[in-house]
Amino acid sequence: MLYLLAEYFPLLEGIKSIYLRSFLGFILAFLIVLLVGKPFIQFLKVKKFGESIREEGPVSHFSKKGTPTMGGILIILGTLLTSVLIGDLSNKFLILMFIITILFSSIGFIDDYKKFTVNKKGLSGKKKLMGQCFIALVTWYFIKYLGLTGNKILDLSVVNPILSNSNLYLGGGLMLLFIALVLMGTSNAVNITDGLDGLAIMPVIIAATILGIIAYFTGHIELSNHLHLHYIAGIGELSVFLSSLIGAGLGFLWYNFYPAQIFMGDTGSLTLGGILGVVAILLKQELLLPVIGGVFVLEAVSVILQVGSFKLRGKRIFRMAPIHHHFELAGLPETKVTMRFWIVALLLGMLALGIVRLKGIL
Repeated sequence: MLYLLAEYFPLLEGIKSIYLRSFLGFILAFLIVLLVGKPFIQFLKVKKFGESIREEGPVSHFSKKGTPTMGGILIILGTLLTSVLIGDLSNKFLILMFIITILFSSIGFIDDYKKFTVNKKGLSGKKKLMGQCFIALVTWYFIKYLGLTGNKILDLSVVNPILSNSNLYLGGGLMLLFIALVLMGTSNAVNITDGLDGLAIMPVIIAATILGIIAYFTGHIELSNHLHLHYIAGIGELSVFLSSLIGAGLGFLWYNFYPAQIFMGDTGSLTLGGILGVVAILLKQELLLPVIGGVFVLEAVSVILQVGSFKLRGKRIFRMAPIHHHFELAGLPETKVTMRFWIVALLLGMLALGIVRLKGIL
């Protein structure tokens, strides 16, 4: 709405600035979640939408039973509402993010809701994957047929994040499969990470910050040329969307930090992971994403190794998977595990920015 005002009133031309709207988006989304958070938590308590703790989990987590979940609704509400108010609603990338966010959050919400009304297992894994594959198809269609860069060869390629002018052409079918793997990987990895108070949301905020910076560089013709990024007109608007997500995430962290008053649930974790995956795909930074989201990769790999080792050898590698539980059972307090994972996420984010700068040199 602010952007539309600038379109019709020349004196307000400055409102179009991505800098200004990103700042406003961050502040507005933070305030929305902060103000709505307490009454929303009370609403969930009245409706008895409380977290159920798995019996095989750490004993220290049993006290969290009944803590309101589905807090991801707060993050999604704050992000979407703010983006509508300050975003360029004619921007095709922003419209795609609206669609993607709603689709992912629908999968997560159905999963969370079924846990309270049908069975504790929620939505089956097969149905989740089917939903994620559909979203991958929507993303692939957007890239292939609505035109991402005007360069169809690059659109269906995976770009080397280190060397300039280096990419691998995949073609339509392989690109669809690759997109599906990226989205399923990021969405489920964030979901796995969401096991301690505040553990998942801060790495998401850090990853969103790094991707927002890269989105601004990619959408700026001079900066993209300087850094050897492939210029994509209009994609800088993703910085505004991600700034809103960051603000909403920090507002949620206000209530999610130890001891958590609310959990994000699958509504939040599946959606946030999916958003990071889609943004990385649009920016052609799929191969940089494992660095940006290294904490999520570590968590997912720990589960894969644990399950594989137990099935093949009958032995466990970690005391418990995901790996954050391993450190808990090793005697580290929950807050210390969380803070150290945050530090690792920040270091990996800085490393990712370093790689982007290195590409501008090589």
